[in-house]
Amino acid sequence: MAKGLRITLLLAAMGLACEDPLPQDARPGPTADLAFIGAAVYSVDAERSRAQAVAVREERIVAVGSEDEVSAWIGPETRVVDLEGGMLLPGFHDAHIHPLFAGLGALECPLNGLASIEALRDAIRGCVAGEMRRGDWLVGGGWAVSLFPEGNAPRSLLDELAPGIPVALTDENGHALWVNGEALARAGIDRDTPDPPAGVIERDPETGEASGTLRETAMELVEEQLPPVESSRLLEAARLAQRKLHSVGVTSVIDAGVYEEHLLAYRSLADAGELDLHVVACIQYGSGFETDKREVEDLIARRGEYRRPNLDPDCVKFYVDGVLEGETAALLEDYVGRPGYRGEPNFPPGQLRELARRFDAQGLQLHFHAIGDAAVRDALDAVEWARSANGPGDGRPQIAHLQLIHPDDRPRFAELEVLANFQAVWAYPDAYVMDLNLPVIGERRLAWMYPIGSVHRAGGRLVLGTDWDVSPPDALPGIEVGLRRQDPFGEVEGALNPGEAVDLATLIEAYTAGGAFAMHRETETGSIEVGKRADLVVLERDLFEVPPEEIAEVRVLQTFVSGRRVYPPD
Repeated sequence: MAKGLRITLLLAAMGLACEDPLPQDARPGPTADLAFIGAAVYSVDAERSRAQAVAVREERIVAVGSEDEVSAWIGPETRVVDLEGGMLLPGFHDAHIHPLFAGLGALECPLNGLASIEALRDAIRGCVAGEMRRGDWLVGGGWAVSLFPEGNAPRSLLDELAPGIPVALTDENGHALWVNGEALARAGIDRDTPDPPAGVIERDPETGEASGTLRETAMELVEEQLPPVESSRLLEAARLAQRKLHSVGVTSVIDAGVYEEHLLAYRSLADAGELDLHVVACIQYGSGFETDKREVEDLIARRGEYRRPNLDPDCVKFYVDGVLEGETAALLEDYVGRPGYRGEPNFPPGQLRELARRFDAQGLQLHFHAIGDAAVRDALDAVEWARSANGPGDGRPQIAHLQLIHPDDRPRFAELEVLANFQAVWAYPDAYVMDLNLPVIGERRLAWMYPIGSVHRAGGRLVLGTDWDVSPPDALPGIEVGLRRQDPFGEVEGALNPGEAVDLATLIEAYTAGGAFAMHRETETGSIEVGKRADLVVLERDLFEVPPEEIAEVRVLQTFVSGRRVYPPD
Protein backbone atom coordinates (compact mmCIF):
# COMPACT_ATOMS: atom_id res chain seq x y z
CA MET A 1 0.00 0.00 0.00
CA ALA A 2 1.29 3.45 -0.82
CA LYS A 3 2.37 5.60 2.11
CA GLY A 4 0.04 8.38 0.98
CA LEU A 5 -3.04 6.14 1.06
CA ARG A 6 -2.17 4.86 4.55
CA ILE A 7 -1.89 8.46 5.83
CA THR A 8 -5.23 9.27 4.18
CA LEU A 9 -6.85 6.25 5.86
CA LEU A 10 -5.55 7.20 9.28
CA LEU A 11 -6.65 10.80 8.87
CA ALA A 12 -10.08 9.66 7.74
CA ALA A 13 -10.40 7.48 10.81
CA MET A 14 -9.68 10.52 12.97
CA GLY A 15 -12.14 12.65 11.02
CA LEU A 16 -9.33 14.91 9.80
CA ALA A 17 -9.09 14.11 6.10
CA CYS A 18 -9.86 16.80 3.59
CA GLU A 19 -11.82 14.28 1.56
CA ASP A 20 -12.89 10.65 1.88
CA PRO A 21 -10.33 8.06 0.74
CA LEU A 22 -13.07 6.65 -1.49
CA PRO A 23 -16.16 8.29 -2.92
CA GLN A 24 -19.16 7.74 -0.61
CA ASP A 25 -21.02 5.70 -3.21
CA ALA A 26 -18.04 3.30 -3.42
CA ARG A 27 -18.36 2.32 0.23
CA PRO A 28 -20.14 -0.96 0.99
CA GLY A 29 -22.55 0.68 3.43
CA PRO A 30 -21.98 1.10 7.17
CA THR A 31 -18.34 1.60 8.09
CA ALA A 32 -16.30 -0.69 10.28
CA ASP A 33 -15.96 -0.32 14.03
CA LEU A 34 -12.39 -1.59 13.88
CA ALA A 35 -9.81 -2.02 11.15
CA PHE A 36 -6.31 -3.48 11.10
CA ILE A 37 -3.87 -2.21 8.51
CA GLY A 38 -0.17 -2.75 7.90
CA ALA A 39 -0.54 -6.34 9.00
CA ALA A 40 0.87 -9.71 8.07
CA VAL A 41 -2.54 -11.39 8.14
CA TYR A 42 -2.46 -15.20 8.11
CA SER A 43 -6.08 -16.22 7.79
CA VAL A 44 -5.83 -20.00 8.45
CA ASP A 45 -8.65 -20.52 5.97
CA ALA A 46 -8.73 -23.55 3.67
CA GLU A 47 -6.30 -21.88 1.26
CA ARG A 48 -4.06 -20.59 4.07
CA SER A 49 -4.45 -17.12 2.58
CA ARG A 50 -2.36 -14.06 3.38
CA ALA A 51 -3.68 -10.50 3.50
CA GLN A 52 -2.73 -7.00 4.65
CA ALA A 53 -5.84 -5.69 6.35
CA VAL A 54 -9.03 -6.72 8.15
CA ALA A 55 -12.22 -4.81 9.01
CA VAL A 56 -14.60 -5.64 11.87
CA ARG A 57 -18.16 -4.48 12.47
CA GLU A 58 -20.48 -5.52 15.29
CA GLU A 59 -18.23 -8.33 16.57
CA ARG A 60 -17.68 -9.93 13.17
CA ILE A 61 -15.18 -9.73 10.36
CA VAL A 62 -16.60 -7.89 7.36
CA ALA A 63 -13.55 -7.60 5.10
CA VAL A 64 -10.20 -9.32 4.58
CA GLY A 65 -7.83 -8.29 1.84
CA SER A 66 -5.42 -5.64 0.72
CA GLU A 67 -5.35 -2.27 2.40
CA ASP A 68 -6.90 -0.75 -0.74
CA GLU A 69 -9.81 -3.20 -0.50
CA VAL A 70 -10.37 -2.73 3.22
CA SER A 71 -10.10 1.06 2.95
CA ALA A 72 -13.70 1.11 1.74
CA TRP A 73 -14.80 0.16 5.26
CA ILE A 74 -12.89 2.90 7.07
CA GLY A 75 -14.70 6.05 8.13
CA PRO A 76 -14.42 8.76 10.77
CA GLU A 77 -15.72 6.48 13.56
CA THR A 78 -13.53 3.50 12.69
CA ARG A 79 -10.82 2.59 15.16
CA VAL A 80 -7.78 1.93 12.97
CA VAL A 81 -4.93 -0.18 14.31
CA ASP A 82 -1.72 0.05 12.29
CA LEU A 83 0.23 -3.12 13.07
CA GLU A 84 3.32 -1.89 11.24
CA GLY A 85 4.15 -5.35 9.92
CA GLY A 86 3.08 -7.31 13.00
CA MET A 87 1.23 -10.57 12.52
CA LEU A 88 -2.54 -10.95 12.82
CA LEU A 89 -3.76 -14.47 13.58
CA PRO A 90 -7.02 -16.02 14.75
CA GLY A 91 -7.07 -16.20 18.53
CA PHE A 92 -5.46 -19.31 19.97
CA HIS A 93 -7.80 -22.15 20.99
CA ASP A 94 -6.30 -24.18 23.83
CA ALA A 95 -7.88 -27.61 23.48
CA HIS A 96 -6.81 -29.04 26.86
CA ILE A 97 -6.39 -26.76 29.85
CA HIS A 98 -7.40 -26.30 33.50
CA PRO A 99 -7.93 -22.54 33.98
CA LEU A 100 -9.69 -22.60 37.36
CA PHE A 101 -7.15 -24.94 38.92
CA ALA A 102 -4.39 -22.70 37.53
CA GLY A 103 -6.00 -19.55 38.88
CA LEU A 104 -6.66 -21.14 42.24
CA GLY A 105 -3.08 -22.41 42.44
CA ALA A 106 -1.80 -18.87 41.96
CA LEU A 107 -3.97 -17.72 44.89
CA GLU A 108 -2.85 -20.47 47.30
CA CYS A 109 0.76 -21.76 47.48
CA PRO A 110 2.19 -21.73 43.93
CA LEU A 111 5.31 -23.83 43.39
CA ASN A 112 5.50 -23.87 39.58
CA GLY A 113 8.82 -23.41 37.82
CA LEU A 114 11.05 -23.93 40.87
CA ALA A 115 14.24 -25.66 39.75
CA SER A 116 15.81 -26.72 43.07
CA ILE A 117 14.92 -28.14 46.45
CA GLU A 118 16.20 -24.96 48.09
CA ALA A 119 13.90 -22.80 45.96
CA LEU A 120 11.04 -25.12 46.94
CA ARG A 121 11.96 -24.75 50.62
CA ASP A 122 11.97 -20.96 50.36
CA ALA A 123 8.61 -20.87 48.61
CA ILE A 124 6.92 -23.15 51.14
CA ARG A 125 8.41 -21.15 54.02
CA GLY A 126 6.93 -18.03 52.43
CA CYS A 127 3.51 -19.66 52.14
CA VAL A 128 3.60 -20.71 55.79
CA ALA A 129 4.70 -17.25 56.93
CA GLY A 130 2.09 -15.60 54.73
CA GLU A 131 -0.63 -17.75 56.23
CA MET A 132 -1.84 -18.81 52.79
CA ARG A 133 -4.49 -21.21 53.99
CA ARG A 134 -7.65 -22.98 52.93
CA GLY A 135 -9.24 -23.24 56.33
CA ASP A 136 -6.40 -24.44 58.53
CA TRP A 137 -4.73 -26.36 55.67
CA LEU A 138 -1.82 -25.22 53.55
CA VAL A 139 -2.83 -26.11 49.99
CA GLY A 140 -1.10 -25.44 46.71
CA GLY A 141 0.92 -27.14 44.04
CA GLY A 142 3.05 -27.10 40.95
CA TRP A 143 6.18 -28.78 42.33
CA ALA A 144 8.35 -30.63 39.83
CA VAL A 145 8.42 -34.39 40.25
CA SER A 146 11.91 -34.41 38.73
CA LEU A 147 13.33 -32.69 41.83
CA PHE A 148 12.99 -35.88 43.88
CA PRO A 149 14.41 -39.38 43.35
CA GLU A 150 11.81 -41.38 41.41
CA GLY A 151 9.44 -38.46 41.97
CA ASN A 152 8.85 -39.31 45.63
CA ALA A 153 8.59 -36.12 47.72
CA PRO A 154 9.27 -36.77 51.44
CA ARG A 155 6.87 -35.91 54.24
CA SER A 156 9.84 -35.07 56.48
CA LEU A 157 10.57 -31.87 54.56
CA LEU A 158 7.01 -30.61 55.00
CA ASP A 159 7.01 -31.67 58.66
CA GLU A 160 10.07 -29.49 59.13
CA LEU A 161 8.72 -26.48 57.23
CA ALA A 162 5.12 -26.53 58.48
CA PRO A 163 5.01 -28.13 61.94
CA GLY A 164 1.48 -28.82 63.13
CA ILE A 165 -0.11 -27.58 59.90
CA PRO A 166 -1.72 -30.11 57.51
CA VAL A 167 -0.14 -29.65 54.07
CA ALA A 168 -1.34 -30.93 50.67
CA LEU A 169 0.62 -29.88 47.57
CA THR A 170 -0.25 -31.22 44.12
CA ASP A 171 2.60 -31.89 41.69
CA GLU A 172 2.75 -29.96 38.43
CA ASN A 173 1.13 -32.84 36.52
CA GLY A 174 -1.83 -33.17 38.89
CA HIS A 175 -1.19 -36.88 39.42
CA ALA A 176 0.64 -36.87 42.77
CA LEU A 177 0.01 -35.20 46.11
CA TRP A 178 2.81 -34.31 48.54
CA VAL A 179 1.60 -34.39 52.14
CA ASN A 180 3.02 -34.21 55.63
CA GLY A 181 2.42 -36.29 58.72
CA GLU A 182 -0.43 -34.09 59.95
CA ALA A 183 -2.29 -34.48 56.65
CA LEU A 184 -1.78 -38.25 56.68
CA ALA A 185 -3.08 -38.44 60.25
CA ARG A 186 -6.21 -36.46 59.40
CA ALA A 187 -6.88 -38.80 56.48
CA GLY A 188 -6.29 -41.86 58.67
CA ILE A 189 -3.46 -43.16 56.47
CA ASP A 190 -0.94 -45.40 58.22
CA ARG A 191 1.22 -48.42 57.40
CA ASP A 192 -1.83 -50.67 57.33
CA THR A 193 -3.82 -48.56 54.85
CA PRO A 194 -4.01 -50.47 51.56
CA ASP A 195 -3.40 -48.83 48.20
CA PRO A 196 -6.78 -47.96 46.65
CA PRO A 197 -7.55 -49.34 43.19
CA ALA A 198 -5.50 -47.44 40.59
CA GLY A 199 -3.69 -45.53 43.34
CA VAL A 200 -0.34 -45.70 45.10
CA ILE A 201 0.66 -44.74 48.64
CA GLU A 202 4.42 -44.40 48.45
CA ARG A 203 6.02 -45.99 51.51
CA ASP A 204 9.26 -46.05 53.45
CA PRO A 205 10.95 -49.28 52.31
CA GLU A 206 12.04 -50.12 55.87
CA THR A 207 9.03 -49.18 58.00
CA GLY A 208 6.19 -49.43 55.50
CA GLU A 209 4.87 -46.06 56.69
CA ALA A 210 3.50 -43.60 54.11
CA SER A 211 6.50 -41.58 52.97
CA GLY A 212 4.65 -38.45 51.83
CA THR A 213 3.66 -38.97 48.17
CA LEU A 214 0.21 -40.18 47.12
CA ARG A 215 -0.51 -41.02 43.49
CA GLU A 216 -3.71 -41.04 41.43
CA THR A 217 -6.74 -42.27 43.40
CA ALA A 218 -4.70 -42.35 46.64
CA MET A 219 -4.75 -38.54 46.46
CA GLU A 220 -8.47 -38.62 47.13
CA LEU A 221 -7.90 -40.01 50.63
CA VAL A 222 -6.47 -36.62 51.65
CA GLU A 223 -8.43 -34.43 49.23
CA GLU A 224 -11.66 -35.60 50.87
CA GLN A 225 -10.43 -33.91 54.07
CA LEU A 226 -9.74 -30.50 52.51
CA PRO A 227 -12.04 -27.59 53.27
CA PRO A 228 -14.13 -26.61 50.24
CA VAL A 229 -13.03 -23.67 48.14
CA GLU A 230 -15.18 -20.62 48.77
CA SER A 231 -17.19 -19.53 45.74
CA SER A 232 -15.75 -16.02 45.95
CA ARG A 233 -12.23 -17.45 45.80
CA LEU A 234 -13.13 -19.56 42.78
CA LEU A 235 -14.54 -16.50 41.00
CA GLU A 236 -11.34 -14.63 41.76
CA ALA A 237 -9.37 -17.56 40.33
CA ALA A 238 -11.50 -17.54 37.17
CA ARG A 239 -10.93 -13.83 36.61
CA LEU A 240 -7.20 -14.21 37.19
CA ALA A 241 -7.00 -17.14 34.77
CA GLN A 242 -8.97 -15.28 32.10
CA ARG A 243 -6.64 -12.28 32.32
CA LYS A 244 -3.62 -14.54 31.95
CA LEU A 245 -5.09 -16.36 28.96
CA HIS A 246 -5.91 -13.10 27.21
CA SER A 247 -2.35 -11.92 27.76
CA VAL A 248 -1.04 -14.85 25.71
CA GLY A 249 -3.64 -14.59 22.94
CA VAL A 250 -6.03 -17.36 24.02
CA THR A 251 -9.67 -16.70 23.14
CA SER A 252 -11.26 -20.17 23.53
CA VAL A 253 -10.53 -23.16 25.77
CA ILE A 254 -11.56 -26.71 26.52
CA ASP A 255 -11.53 -26.98 30.32
CA ALA A 256 -10.58 -30.63 30.61
CA GLY A 257 -12.22 -31.68 33.85
CA VAL A 258 -14.77 -29.62 35.77
CA TYR A 259 -16.99 -30.20 38.78
CA GLU A 260 -20.21 -28.41 39.64
CA GLU A 261 -18.47 -25.63 41.55
CA HIS A 262 -16.47 -24.83 38.41
CA LEU A 263 -19.61 -24.66 36.28
CA LEU A 264 -21.16 -22.37 38.87
CA ALA A 265 -18.15 -20.04 38.66
CA TYR A 266 -18.21 -19.93 34.87
CA ARG A 267 -21.97 -19.38 34.84
CA SER A 268 -21.66 -16.55 37.34
CA LEU A 269 -19.08 -14.82 35.16
CA ALA A 270 -21.20 -15.33 32.05
CA ASP A 271 -24.35 -13.95 33.70
CA ALA A 272 -22.39 -10.92 34.90
CA GLY A 273 -21.12 -10.28 31.35
CA GLU A 274 -17.53 -11.00 32.42
CA LEU A 275 -16.83 -14.27 30.58
CA ASP A 276 -14.69 -13.17 27.65
CA LEU A 277 -13.56 -16.67 26.71
CA HIS A 278 -15.55 -19.36 24.99
CA VAL A 279 -15.36 -22.33 27.35
CA VAL A 280 -16.13 -25.93 26.52
CA ALA A 281 -16.40 -27.50 29.98
CA CYS A 282 -15.78 -31.26 30.19
CA ILE A 283 -17.52 -32.75 33.21
CA GLN A 284 -15.11 -34.97 35.14
CA TYR A 285 -16.45 -38.51 35.33
CA GLY A 286 -13.82 -40.05 37.61
CA SER A 287 -11.38 -42.89 37.65
CA GLY A 288 -13.87 -45.67 37.03
CA PHE A 289 -13.50 -47.48 40.34
CA GLU A 290 -15.90 -45.50 42.52
CA THR A 291 -19.22 -47.29 42.82
CA ASP A 292 -21.38 -44.21 43.41
CA LYS A 293 -21.57 -42.06 40.28
CA ARG A 294 -24.97 -40.60 41.03
CA GLU A 295 -23.73 -37.04 41.61
CA VAL A 296 -21.84 -36.97 38.31
CA GLU A 297 -24.71 -38.57 36.43
CA ASP A 298 -27.08 -36.01 37.94
CA LEU A 299 -24.80 -33.12 36.93
CA ILE A 300 -24.58 -34.44 33.38
CA ALA A 301 -28.38 -34.67 33.25
CA ARG A 302 -28.65 -31.06 34.51
CA ARG A 303 -25.87 -29.64 32.32
CA GLY A 304 -28.37 -27.51 30.42
CA GLU A 305 -28.73 -25.32 33.52
CA TYR A 306 -25.20 -24.07 32.89
CA ARG A 307 -25.27 -23.59 29.13
CA ARG A 308 -24.65 -20.01 28.09
CA PRO A 309 -23.55 -18.36 24.81
CA ASN A 310 -19.91 -18.60 25.97
CA LEU A 311 -20.23 -21.78 28.04
CA ASP A 312 -20.79 -25.23 26.56
CA PRO A 313 -21.02 -28.10 29.12
CA ASP A 314 -21.70 -30.88 26.57
CA CYS A 315 -18.46 -32.77 27.17
CA VAL A 316 -17.36 -35.55 29.50
CA LYS A 317 -13.78 -36.28 30.60
CA PHE A 318 -12.24 -39.66 31.46
CA TYR A 319 -8.83 -40.32 33.00
CA VAL A 320 -8.01 -43.60 31.28
CA ASP A 321 -4.67 -43.97 33.09
CA GLY A 322 -2.07 -42.07 35.09
CA VAL A 323 1.45 -40.92 34.18
CA LEU A 324 4.77 -42.55 33.38
CA GLU A 325 6.56 -40.67 36.17
CA GLY A 326 4.57 -42.55 38.79
CA GLU A 327 4.44 -45.77 36.76
CA THR A 328 0.66 -45.44 36.71
CA ALA A 329 0.34 -45.06 32.94
CA ALA A 330 -1.14 -48.16 31.28
CA LEU A 331 1.29 -49.88 28.90
CA LEU A 332 1.01 -52.73 26.40
CA GLU A 333 4.33 -54.16 27.60
CA ASP A 334 5.96 -54.39 31.03
CA TYR A 335 7.67 -51.49 32.73
CA VAL A 336 11.45 -51.89 32.68
CA GLY A 337 12.58 -53.79 35.77
CA ARG A 338 9.04 -54.77 36.80
CA PRO A 339 8.21 -58.11 35.16
CA GLY A 340 4.49 -58.60 34.79
CA TYR A 341 3.62 -54.99 35.66
CA ARG A 342 2.16 -52.79 32.95
CA GLY A 343 0.31 -50.21 35.02
CA GLU A 344 -3.35 -50.42 35.91
CA PRO A 345 -5.95 -48.74 33.70
CA ASN A 346 -8.47 -46.65 35.58
CA PHE A 347 -11.48 -48.38 34.05
CA PRO A 348 -12.18 -52.12 34.22
CA PRO A 349 -12.43 -53.99 30.91
CA GLY A 350 -15.57 -53.08 29.05
CA GLN A 351 -16.64 -50.26 31.35
CA LEU A 352 -14.96 -47.49 29.37
CA ARG A 353 -16.53 -48.74 26.14
CA GLU A 354 -20.00 -48.84 27.64
CA LEU A 355 -19.61 -45.36 29.15
CA ALA A 356 -18.42 -44.03 25.81
CA ARG A 357 -21.41 -45.60 24.05
CA ARG A 358 -23.89 -44.22 26.57
CA PHE A 359 -22.55 -40.68 26.75
CA ASP A 360 -22.02 -40.45 22.99
CA ALA A 361 -25.66 -41.40 22.56
CA GLN A 362 -26.58 -38.47 24.84
CA GLY A 363 -24.75 -36.01 22.61
CA LEU A 364 -21.74 -35.56 24.88
CA GLN A 365 -18.30 -35.05 23.41
CA LEU A 366 -15.83 -37.66 24.68
CA HIS A 367 -12.51 -36.34 26.01
CA PHE A 368 -9.94 -38.89 27.19
CA HIS A 369 -6.71 -38.48 29.15
CA ALA A 370 -4.38 -41.23 27.90
CA ILE A 371 -0.61 -41.34 28.42
CA GLY A 372 0.43 -44.97 27.90
CA ASP A 373 -0.02 -46.95 24.68
CA ALA A 374 -2.50 -49.34 26.32
CA ALA A 375 -4.61 -46.41 27.53
CA VAL A 376 -4.58 -44.85 24.06
CA ARG A 377 -5.72 -48.17 22.58
CA ASP A 378 -8.47 -48.48 25.20
CA ALA A 379 -9.73 -44.99 24.33
CA LEU A 380 -9.68 -45.71 20.59
CA ASP A 381 -11.50 -49.00 21.20
CA ALA A 382 -14.12 -47.15 23.27
CA VAL A 383 -14.76 -44.69 20.45
CA GLU A 384 -14.97 -47.51 17.92
CA TRP A 385 -17.44 -49.36 20.14
CA ALA A 386 -19.59 -46.24 20.60
CA ARG A 387 -19.62 -45.57 16.87
CA SER A 388 -20.55 -49.15 16.00
CA ALA A 389 -23.42 -49.03 18.49
CA ASN A 390 -24.70 -45.49 17.88
CA GLY A 391 -23.89 -45.04 14.22
CA PRO A 392 -21.94 -42.19 12.67
CA GLY A 393 -22.28 -38.76 14.20
CA ASP A 394 -20.49 -35.50 14.79
CA GLY A 395 -19.20 -36.10 18.30
CA ARG A 396 -15.57 -35.21 17.53
CA PRO A 397 -14.05 -37.32 20.33
CA GLN A 398 -10.50 -36.50 21.32
CA ILE A 399 -7.66 -38.15 23.17
CA ALA A 400 -5.26 -35.87 25.03
CA HIS A 401 -1.55 -36.18 25.86
CA LEU A 402 -0.72 -39.25 23.75
CA GLN A 403 2.77 -39.68 25.14
CA LEU A 404 3.05 -43.21 23.75
CA ILE A 405 1.03 -44.48 20.79
CA HIS A 406 1.75 -47.94 19.43
CA PRO A 407 2.56 -47.71 15.69
CA ASP A 408 -0.43 -49.93 14.88
CA ASP A 409 -2.79 -47.39 16.45
CA ARG A 410 -1.57 -44.22 14.76
CA PRO A 411 -3.71 -44.64 11.60
CA ARG A 412 -6.81 -45.23 13.74
CA PHE A 413 -7.10 -41.52 14.57
CA ALA A 414 -7.97 -40.80 10.95
CA GLU A 415 -10.02 -43.98 10.52
CA LEU A 416 -12.17 -43.27 13.59
CA GLU A 417 -12.15 -39.46 13.21
CA VAL A 418 -10.64 -39.05 16.67
CA LEU A 419 -8.87 -35.75 17.28
CA ALA A 420 -5.24 -36.12 18.40
CA ASN A 421 -4.91 -33.61 21.23
CA PHE A 422 -1.17 -33.16 21.82
CA GLN A 423 0.67 -31.00 24.32
CA ALA A 424 3.51 -30.30 21.91
CA VAL A 425 5.45 -28.25 24.44
CA TRP A 426 6.41 -31.49 26.22
CA ALA A 427 8.03 -33.08 23.16
CA TYR A 428 11.70 -32.41 23.93
CA PRO A 429 14.27 -34.32 26.03
CA ASP A 430 13.81 -32.66 29.42
CA ALA A 431 14.43 -34.22 32.84
CA TYR A 432 10.99 -35.82 32.89
CA VAL A 433 11.63 -37.63 29.63
CA MET A 434 15.27 -38.57 30.12
CA ASP A 435 15.57 -39.05 33.89
CA LEU A 436 12.12 -40.34 34.83
CA ASN A 437 10.49 -41.79 31.69
CA LEU A 438 13.42 -43.38 29.85
CA PRO A 439 14.44 -45.67 32.74
CA VAL A 440 10.93 -47.15 33.01
CA ILE A 441 10.10 -47.59 29.31
CA GLY A 442 13.49 -48.07 27.61
CA GLU A 443 15.00 -46.74 24.39
CA ARG A 444 12.65 -48.51 21.97
CA ARG A 445 9.50 -46.99 23.42
CA LEU A 446 11.20 -43.64 23.92
CA ALA A 447 11.36 -43.48 20.12
CA TRP A 448 7.55 -43.66 20.09
CA MET A 449 7.12 -40.63 22.34
CA TYR A 450 4.78 -37.83 21.21
CA PRO A 451 4.41 -39.08 17.60
CA ILE A 452 2.80 -35.88 16.31
CA GLY A 453 4.27 -36.20 12.83
CA SER A 454 3.28 -39.84 12.43
CA VAL A 455 -0.35 -39.20 13.36
CA HIS A 456 -0.45 -36.18 11.05
CA ARG A 457 1.07 -38.08 8.11
CA ALA A 458 -1.46 -40.87 8.66
CA GLY A 459 -4.26 -38.34 8.18
CA GLY A 460 -5.16 -37.69 11.81
CA ARG A 461 -6.42 -34.24 12.73
CA LEU A 462 -4.25 -32.40 15.25
CA VAL A 463 -5.35 -30.05 18.00
CA LEU A 464 -3.06 -28.54 20.60
CA GLY A 465 -3.23 -27.48 24.22
CA THR A 466 -0.93 -26.63 27.10
CA ASP A 467 -2.56 -28.48 30.02
CA TRP A 468 -2.05 -25.31 32.08
CA ASP A 469 -1.30 -25.28 34.99
CA VAL A 470 0.96 -28.24 34.18
CA SER A 471 2.69 -25.97 31.64
CA PRO A 472 2.33 -22.23 31.03
CA PRO A 473 -0.60 -21.33 28.75
CA ASP A 474 1.52 -19.72 26.03
CA ALA A 475 0.92 -21.27 22.60
CA LEU A 476 4.17 -20.13 20.99
CA PRO A 477 6.61 -22.35 22.95
CA GLY A 478 4.48 -25.36 21.98
CA ILE A 479 4.52 -24.30 18.34
CA GLU A 480 8.30 -24.01 18.45
CA VAL A 481 8.73 -27.44 20.08
CA GLY A 482 6.37 -29.01 17.56
CA LEU A 483 8.51 -27.57 14.81
CA ARG A 484 11.96 -28.30 16.31
CA ARG A 485 11.46 -31.00 19.01
CA GLN A 486 13.99 -29.08 21.11
CA ASP A 487 13.87 -27.06 24.31
CA PRO A 488 12.33 -23.68 23.39
CA PHE A 489 14.22 -22.01 26.23
CA GLY A 490 17.67 -23.30 25.27
CA GLU A 491 18.42 -24.99 28.59
CA VAL A 492 18.32 -28.64 27.44
CA GLU A 493 20.49 -30.01 24.66
CA GLY A 494 19.37 -32.37 21.94
CA ALA A 495 16.10 -33.20 20.21
CA LEU A 496 13.42 -35.78 20.96
CA ASN A 497 12.49 -37.89 17.93
CA PRO A 498 13.03 -35.10 15.38
CA GLY A 499 11.31 -37.17 12.69
CA GLU A 500 8.05 -36.42 14.51
CA ALA A 501 8.28 -32.68 13.85
CA VAL A 502 5.56 -30.99 11.78
CA ASP A 503 5.55 -27.78 9.77
CA LEU A 504 4.68 -24.33 11.06
CA ALA A 505 1.45 -23.91 9.08
CA THR A 506 0.08 -27.19 10.47
CA LEU A 507 0.93 -26.22 14.04
CA ILE A 508 -0.72 -22.80 13.71
CA GLU A 509 -3.81 -24.45 12.24
CA ALA A 510 -3.92 -26.95 15.12
CA TYR A 511 -3.90 -24.11 17.64
CA THR A 512 -6.57 -22.07 15.81
CA ALA A 513 -8.87 -23.66 13.24
CA GLY A 514 -8.21 -27.13 14.68
CA GLY A 515 -9.18 -26.02 18.16
CA ALA A 516 -12.31 -24.31 16.85
CA PHE A 517 -13.27 -27.56 15.09
CA ALA A 518 -12.70 -29.51 18.31
CA MET A 519 -15.10 -27.10 20.04
CA HIS A 520 -17.77 -27.40 17.30
CA ARG A 521 -17.27 -23.70 16.53
CA GLU A 522 -15.52 -23.73 13.16
CA THR A 523 -18.33 -21.71 11.57
CA GLU A 524 -17.90 -19.01 14.23
CA THR A 525 -14.19 -18.66 14.85
CA GLY A 526 -10.73 -20.17 14.33
CA SER A 527 -9.89 -18.40 11.06
CA ILE A 528 -9.92 -14.85 9.71
CA GLU A 529 -12.81 -14.96 7.25
CA VAL A 530 -15.75 -12.72 6.49
CA GLY A 531 -18.69 -13.54 8.73
CA LYS A 532 -16.67 -15.05 11.58
CA ARG A 533 -16.24 -13.56 15.01
CA ALA A 534 -13.29 -11.23 15.37
CA ASP A 535 -11.35 -13.41 17.82
CA LEU A 536 -7.85 -12.25 16.99
CA VAL A 537 -4.31 -12.07 18.32
CA VAL A 538 -1.61 -9.60 17.31
CA LEU A 539 2.00 -10.81 17.42
CA GLU A 540 4.99 -8.51 17.23
CA ARG A 541 6.55 -10.50 14.35
CA ASP A 542 5.45 -12.65 11.43
CA LEU A 543 6.11 -16.23 12.55
CA PHE A 544 6.94 -17.26 8.99
CA GLU A 545 9.78 -14.70 8.98
CA VAL A 546 11.14 -15.64 12.41
CA PRO A 547 13.99 -18.15 12.84
CA PRO A 548 12.41 -21.31 14.31
CA GLU A 549 14.53 -21.11 17.46
CA GLU A 550 13.07 -17.64 18.21
CA ILE A 551 9.35 -18.40 17.90
CA ALA A 552 8.87 -18.90 21.66
CA GLU A 553 10.27 -15.39 22.24
CA VAL A 554 7.72 -13.61 20.03
CA ARG A 555 5.45 -11.41 22.14
CA VAL A 556 1.67 -11.20 22.07
CA LEU A 557 0.84 -7.50 21.73
CA GLN A 558 -2.96 -7.48 21.65
CA THR A 559 -5.89 -9.89 21.96
CA PHE A 560 -9.44 -9.28 20.70
CA VAL A 561 -12.58 -11.26 21.51
CA SER A 562 -15.56 -10.59 19.23
CA GLY A 563 -13.86 -7.40 18.10
CA ARG A 564 -13.30 -6.02 21.60
CA ARG A 565 -9.77 -5.63 22.86
CA VAL A 566 -9.30 -7.65 26.04
CA TYR A 567 -5.51 -7.42 26.20
CA PRO A 568 -4.18 -5.02 27.10
CA PRO A 569 -7.52 -3.92 28.52
CA ASP A 570 -8.88 -0.62 27.25
